[in-house]
Amino acid sequence: MKKNTVKQLLESDDLLVGISELSKVTGVSPRQIRYWEQKGYIHSTGEKSGNRKFKLPMVVKVEMIKHFLDEGYTLTAAVEKAKERQENVHHAKLLLRDIFKGIQNIGNRYTVIRLDDFINQEGFYLIRDNETNQATYQLIEEVEITDDLLKKWFEPKEK
Repeated sequence: MKKNTVKQLLESDDLLVGISELSKVTGVSPRQIRYWEQKGYIHSTGEKSGNRKFKLPMVVKVEMIKHFLDEGYTLTAAVEKAKERQENVHHAKLLLRDIFKGIQNIGNRYTVIRLDDFINQEGFYLIRDNETNQATYQLIEEVEITDDLLKKWFEPKEK
């Protein structure tokens, strides 16, 4: 598999699913999906064969609409909230694409995400201790992240 295949899929949004797959994944009936499409809340690719195909953003939108409906919102309000959330996710995706530099696991205990290319030119690290479920962050110059350094970052602070 090519190195960036998953990244390319997520950036291109060209992944297509049929209405039955969409229904299975989201728990929304095909009838409801067709109704939402008729109302203009979602859209398919409009395949000439008559088979509806939905791109990845529509899969996510259907899931979000269902989520808000389950929370008690009206269909109109659920669609509006899903649209807002989708716009926010899109902007977050653009930001993360620009600043994400890598992820690594250290000692089967820590997950470290490196973000960079900020104006201040420092490395920003998000770190999760998978044993204690604690998270922290560090702004540091590029250094080798070691198990000992991570343990130090998670030491309780004296008050």
